Amino acid sequence: MQGTRARLERSVFGGGAEGLLDGKGKIRRDHLRRALALIGSDDSVTRASLARLTGLTTATTSSLVNELIALGLVVEGEQAESTGGKPGTRVELNRAYYVVCVVIVRAQSVEAVLLDLSGTRVLTRVTTYASGVQPADVARVTGELVRDFPDRVLAVCLQSPGVTDGAVVRESVLLGWRDVPLAELVRAEADLPIVILNDADGEALTESVIDEAAGVQRLVLRMGEGIGAAVTIDGRVLPGATNRAGEIGHVAFGGNGSRVRCRCGGYGCIEAVASLTAILGPDFHDELEPEGVQALLRADGAEDRMLLGAESVAAALRILSGLTDPHEIVIVGRAPLLGEPFLTAVRSGFEQNRPKGTASPPIRYAHDSDPALGPGRHVLGSVLGVALMRPSART
Repeated sequence: MQGTRARLERSVFGGGAEGLLDGKGKIRRDHLRRALALIGSDDSVTRASLARLTGLTTATTSSLVNELIALGLVVEGEQAESTGGKPGTRVELNRAYYVVCVVIVRAQSVEAVLLDLSGTRVLTRVTTYASGVQPADVARVTGELVRDFPDRVLAVCLQSPGVTDGAVVRESVLLGWRDVPLAELVRAEADLPIVILNDADGEALTESVIDEAAGVQRLVLRMGEGIGAAVTIDGRVLPGATNRAGEIGHVAFGGNGSRVRCRCGGYGCIEAVASLTAILGPDFHDELEPEGVQALLRADGAEDRMLLGAESVAAALRILSGLTDPHEIVIVGRAPLLGEPFLTAVRSGFEQNRPKGTASPPIRYAHDSDPALGPGRHVLGSVLGVALMRPSART
């Protein structure tokens, strides 16, 4: 399928197409997107069923399918079950060619992932850096992976701790970065569409993929070496006026942890009291295996620190929930490894001092899912204009 990527770039899905399309071209693009979305949402789609679902003529639908096949986005599969007449041929996403690259940056490692159009992992590379990850490391790892799959990678999503604006990591206390033009550095190694998300936004998007209930407003709290928050509505992250919505790690919410010194120099920051490093000690890091986390939980003083962290988290969630009024609150990151005792303590603390007039949304841990799924779907949607990728088991 050599050259297919170039055809895709020259098509209505190409990055420069928007300004060149006339009215008919935009209608054609919208029909292609709708057909692709329907094919991606159901394994039993045929040309005939697409015509019924879209209300378009059979000839138009067949033309759309043929174009999607030529672009390498879909393929013909097996025959569908007969409903009385001649059975049609299924049309499916082409899982064997195009991929998106998701690069998850942590304090001591870079995890580079390729996802196919269905959201299934096809490759994972993890590179560790004992002395800490540098921007050049991210660019090098990404470039090597993209070059290993020429003509196949549609886009790259970089997920990084800290404040990001889609192209620059403005500040990351965890990484020690400030005003790093990460997208530009990576583009020098891989000339592709590149988007940067922070880790809380990325995991919030993954939760939205797993649970796509329409109209749901969700408050997401990410806990690991750092702490951050995000709000999603209908699967979209609310970024804020300066892309800093949810940057709560160095906010002090009061309580018994108000005298704890934070690495940022302040006192009482929620990250200093309730991050997993604060609860489990300096031996915790986001790359630590679950068995290692459980061992740290059994250490002297860990239970008391966990309860102090739960108190701080509950205080933060009371304020954030009062401001955003979510349908539910979801705790993501490594916090689920703390188990039910931590979640129970957070729920209890939330209810004990909940301000009058505020709601009592359910609080739960995130679903067990592939953290690359939300960022992958996000960047694929920015390229194709279609929300593909469905939940799949880790491979």
